[in-house]
Amino acid sequence: MQREVSLSFGIVLERRPATSRWSDWVWSVPEVIVEAPATDGWREIEARGEMRRYLSAPHRLTLHHKMVEAYDSNIETGEPCLWVLLNEADGPEDPGWRVAAITADPHQAIGFLDSGEGLVERVPMPRAVIAWMAEYLKCLPEAPAFRKRRRDRMPDEVQLFGKTPIFKAPARGGAGQEGEEPT
Repeated sequence: MQREVSLSFGIVLERRPATSRWSDWVWSVPEVIVEAPATDGWREIEARGEMRRYLSAPHRLTLHHKMVEAYDSNIETGEPCLWVLLNEADGPEDPGWRVAAITADPHQAIGFLDSGEGLVERVPMPRAVIAWMAEYLKCLPEAPAFRKRRRDRMPDEVQLFGKTPIFKAPARGGAGQEGEEPT
């Protein structure tokens, strides 16, 4: 059993003119390419009018054996996908984004979205990646079922050295109830 497996991807970034007056461009990640050729940063791969497509590769997706449930839930949705996190680049280079992460874990993707930083894009998972992921998950043992912990019973406080108890222990034999005298 392998603890981790990795696969490299190329990220395709698309820029289209925006219809909004508050933004010039709409950025999206329409697809990922399995085993894409290496690029040095972003390379323009397509231009039609003002629309541009860029490719950046390689970026690694690593599956970890402890995340079996998350990967299973991704595949069982019927529409497995990957999430790509892009952060704004520090310099003035075109297109102005850098790939921060790629994941198949929906819980990690929610963390990306909750951070409110960068651009998080949901991309359909290619069939080759679904097969690769399913093969890895088949090799792993079944995830343990969720088991709720039970609280440990606290031991009764031992009275030492004249310490007065915080709570009065109930009397035995019926004594100690309201209105009754011990016999």
